[in-house]
Amino acid sequence: MGHLFDSLIEKIGARRLQEVRPLHLQGFHQFYLLKTDLGLIFVKERPRQSLKDYDAELKGLQVMEKTNTVRVPHPFCAVRIEDKAYLALEYIEMHPGSPKTDRILGEKLALMHLKEASREFGFDCDNTLGPTPQLNPWTGDWVQFFRKSRLEFQLALIQERYRDAEIVELGNRLCHHLETLFQGLSIRPSLLHGDLWAGNATVVADEPVIFDPACYYGHHEAELSIMQMFGGFSREFFLAYHARIPKAEGFEERQLCYQLYHYLNHYNIFGPGYRQSCLSILQKLV
Repeated sequence: MGHLFDSLIEKIGARRLQEVRPLHLQGFHQFYLLKTDLGLIFVKERPRQSLKDYDAELKGLQVMEKTNTVRVPHPFCAVRIEDKAYLALEYIEMHPGSPKTDRILGEKLALMHLKEASREFGFDCDNTLGPTPQLNPWTGDWVQFFRKSRLEFQLALIQERYRDAEIVELGNRLCHHLETLFQGLSIRPSLLHGDLWAGNATVVADEPVIFDPACYYGHHEAELSIMQMFGGFSREFFLAYHARIPKAEGFEERQLCYQLYHYLNHYNIFGPGYRQSCLSILQKLV
């Protein structure tokens, strides 16, 4: 199997491939651990048509790394070899976090959000949120971006897949008066990881590391929504984050709106088990 990775190793800049160790299969990904003269390299493999998704993930990791704030696995390259696409990253041995490392993550994530990064909302490429396409057209207005490229896109998928008239009707009503949630705010684009649930964060020697991004430039508050949905981040994270970026008026209501995007996506991916969560939020906001 090693010969398949020769061009990958060359692009990384390694001279020797010492071992190829297949790891577990997760979803549509096959994972490998490569032992090279540069150290251990983590490799994801999918069919060749997934190269654009790996290119987008690579870009997200690159732009986060350049902020010199939160650590990410160093991204080496995304390439196509024969009929497969590969993404090569620094290997990170995963460890659980603690209140101490949550506090560090809160501080560093806030610093990433405070970096001067972009004049518009969006990203240089589209990417995916799980298996769902995530559209990132450059847009000057945040409410317009979130309405069209986030909520309306997910609602259109629900209409197509489930014909759920109640969810779609309530969602459209929310989109119609979305501006009311943002009155009085001046929103500047912040670089967001985009999918920062607990499964996409780990710790190495007391240093938080985040990975598997769905990056775009957006309202910093949107980052926090999924972090509160499934647990995994302690109170210390939020205290440290808000010490750097205090809550603005209406924060809790906007969090519901941002969580709705993720619940709609889960509805689209996993089915009607997430319908009630979507409905509950919509009934509170409409």
